[in-house]
Amino acid sequence: MVKKRKVHSLTGRIDDRLMMQAFKAVKKNRGAAGIDKVSVAMFEQNLDANLTALQRDLKKGTFIPKPLRRVFIPKDAKGKKLRPLGIPAVRDRVAQEVIRRLLEPIFEPLFHDCSFGFRPGRSCHQAIERVMSYHEEGDRVTLDADISGFFDNIPHKLIMAAVASEVADGNILRTIEKFLAAGVMEYGVFKPTTIGTPQGGVISPLLANIVLNELDWRLERAGYRFVRYADDFVVVCNTRSQAEAALTEVEKIMADLELSLSPEKTKIASYGKGYDFLGFRLSSRSRTMRPKSVEKFKMKIRELTRRCHNLDERVIEKLNQVIRGTANYFATDFSTVIKLYQKLDKWIRTRVRCMKYKRISRYDRYRLRQGSFDKKLGLLRLLSFTRTTMCLT
Repeated sequence: MVKKRKVHSLTGRIDDRLMMQAFKAVKKNRGAAGIDKVSVAMFEQNLDANLTALQRDLKKGTFIPKPLRRVFIPKDAKGKKLRPLGIPAVRDRVAQEVIRRLLEPIFEPLFHDCSFGFRPGRSCHQAIERVMSYHEEGDRVTLDADISGFFDNIPHKLIMAAVASEVADGNILRTIEKFLAAGVMEYGVFKPTTIGTPQGGVISPLLANIVLNELDWRLERAGYRFVRYADDFVVVCNTRSQAEAALTEVEKIMADLELSLSPEKTKIASYGKGYDFLGFRLSSRSRTMRPKSVEKFKMKIRELTRRCHNLDERVIEKLNQVIRGTANYFATDFSTVIKLYQKLDKWIRTRVRCMKYKRISRYDRYRLRQGSFDKKLGLLRLLSFTRTTMCLT
């Protein structure tokens, strides 16, 4: 058996062209400043010198990342649960993008075909279409699995072992270790990071896929059909007993990876009754927004249409951003959202009427007819994003 050769010379591939490509990617993604308060625009003001210094540090192994700035965003529609995000400094985001671009061509060919998250040329919609194709072939039972606090709980040794299985460049491996151990600043207090890879880090999704590639191939060898998008995955089965066996297999794999499934969120469901996946509610009867997605959308609209606000162009623009983002994601060829969109459009118009006149009136329907929304206010409609091929369910 021929022994597989690892990649050694990644550091030598860090050149001016790669540095500029990494910066352009960071600039395109925008994002807030890190703990040093240096924005992308500020970094760009002295771009050549900044990239030259960063390139030198990366190649010499003297690069030291700054702690991440910890922020919290709402995890649920009511805003009671918060999701921690780590915002790296712009300089560190460029460095992470450089490492990501060096690692991705090595690991991408090794990833399983049923992995769709954060991979070039792949999307959430493709993942859902793959699941639906399995259901159409007769598999009607699903193990809907959720890894408990995945990004926050991946052991560093597991990440480094997975990367080192293909990469032998010591400088690159040490740089990744520095990213993982950079720590976070939370409310002005430094907290070390001894486990996990921060959500918000440029390189975190790739590292997550590298670690979970073990899960993918072990499920393949066990004979299961599945679809994974980052840490969200489903195993599609013929019978409930097969799904229960799949759950046992997944739990074994999680134990080997020093991870665990969330007991509250992991469940066995039938395609007939439906289950949630990637924001959709999938069932044999419909493919629409899950209730949590609807409530999250309404929460954003409510915040923008409070009666204490004035209805002006700025508010309409923000409303259109929310409407456009939601409509573009859920209005697909396989979606059945037309009736839901009709109800939501009517609800939005009512909110805007109340916002404009500061009260509910029986004359509201005459004050702002649909034509007023489209022509005078310029407010978008969810329904306008639907396609004629979609079902009316």
